[in-house]
Amino acid sequence: MAMSESHTRLAFLFKRYYEGLATAAETTELMSLINASRDDNHISQLMKEAWDGLQNNETVFSASESENLLSAITASQTPQDESFVKTNRNVRPLTWLRYAAVLVLLMGLGIFWKYKKSGNGEKTASSTQIKDIPAGGNKAMLTLSDGSTILLDSAGNGLLARQGGAEIRKTKSGQLVYNLNGVSQNNLETRINTIKTPKGGTYQIVLPDGSKAWLNAASSISFPAMFANNERHVKISGEIYFEVEKDKARPFKVQFADAEIEVFGTSFNVKAYHDESSSQTTLIEGSIALKNGKESRRLVPGQQTDISQNGRLLTEIVDVNEATAWKDGLFFFKDADVETVMRQVARWYDVEISYEGQVPLRQLTGKVSRNVNISELLGMLNYTGINCRLEGRKIIVAK
Repeated sequence: MAMSESHTRLAFLFKRYYEGLATAAETTELMSLINASRDDNHISQLMKEAWDGLQNNETVFSASESENLLSAITASQTPQDESFVKTNRNVRPLTWLRYAAVLVLLMGLGIFWKYKKSGNGEKTASSTQIKDIPAGGNKAMLTLSDGSTILLDSAGNGLLARQGGAEIRKTKSGQLVYNLNGVSQNNLETRINTIKTPKGGTYQIVLPDGSKAWLNAASSISFPAMFANNERHVKISGEIYFEVEKDKARPFKVQFADAEIEVFGTSFNVKAYHDESSSQTTLIEGSIALKNGKESRRLVPGQQTDISQNGRLLTEIVDVNEATAWKDGLFFFKDADVETVMRQVARWYDVEISYEGQVPLRQLTGKVSRNVNISELLGMLNYTGINCRLEGRKIIVAK
């Protein structure tokens, strides 16, 4: 079949399937054409066009139909790559193969419920209105040493404040920058500023020495308006990615909980949330020394040191992309249990997590954009066998 004929036929079959009108023969033909295609982007685009067309025509597509399509696709494939979800119970895994774009689009378009447009343009599921929750974004509060506060997400670009001659500016890209050109000490090292992101917030700052820090949701960093002559010291909580400027005369030190990191000009990620069972420091490049109580470690790039609740240090080689994916707009899970996943979801979407009965025994592996609405993410989780639903700002995970 020629390319143009194949394109037209696929578009027709997707439309027929989404309308619920496809015959058994047409469904089989659709699966065959999907499997034969070597262009996932082409398949994804056709699916999107078919779905957009149905949305415009207020057509209803049921969850059972999407499940049947997904089952047909997965049943016709041979596992060749890592699983999107691994289970330790008798649950069939979903394989993450060359048709990943098909599965992602099925999940990402939100076709897990019966969608139709109501009179005011909002989507409804059956007779119950679904109130979606968008992904987090640039949100943070700056607290100056005098106690005054500035909401950074709503503040205009340009000069925000002055501290003893030091200028605090917000750039067009939303980044916070400290300008110390020609500024003397003036006790600025004692004027401590704090930036805090809420749940559902993230922010980037250029510190007074030119070092950069990215704050994940529910995180904070405290630092002086101007670093002292002998060292650069910051205190953090939550998760922060650093790119530190080299300065042999002034070591850069990061304090969190009972631990301290001494930095020698490098890039690294610190994850130290209070609701996690341990903290992780991951070195991307350069060199750092981590100390916790009497124990200490010197890390090389690619290593991660875990500090357990009892204070013990465990260092291992890891995939650094997993630790820094959040900065690049991704959830990245490798054999993550349900509670670990849900804690990240709760922080990014500012929701509460509740469990009905026992926590599902699942291990998730895969990458998901952090830019999707929560309905789309929950749809993905439901397809992996995690039964969850949204009620207000609470996600309920059922057995």
